[in-house]
Amino acid sequence: MIRSTPLAIGLLLTGCGSSAPQAGMPARTWKYYTANPAEIELMQKICLQWSGSNAPAVSEPAVIAANCRAAAFAKSVLKSPNAGSK
Repeated sequence: MIRSTPLAIGLLLTGCGSSAPQAGMPARTWKYYTANPAEIELMQKICLQWSGSNAPAVSEPAVIAANCRAAAFAKSVLKSPNAGSK
C-alpha cells in the first residue's frame, strides 16, 4: 500500500486522458501551405490532437489556432476549381 501511494499521487498530478500537444512551431500563412501542400496534412494532425485533448480551448496557443485556420483555408484554395488560374 505504501509503495503504491507515490504512483497514485503521480497519476493524480498528471491528470487523466490525453494532454495537450506541444506548440513549439513557427507561425505559417495560408500562402505557405499552398506552396507546401504536404505540410497541410501534418498541421491538420496537430489540429486534431489539440481538439481531442483535455486542454481547455482557451489554453490553445495562438500559433496553433492560426496555423490550423491557415492550413484549412489553403486546403480549400487548392481544392477550388479556380486554384490553377491566377
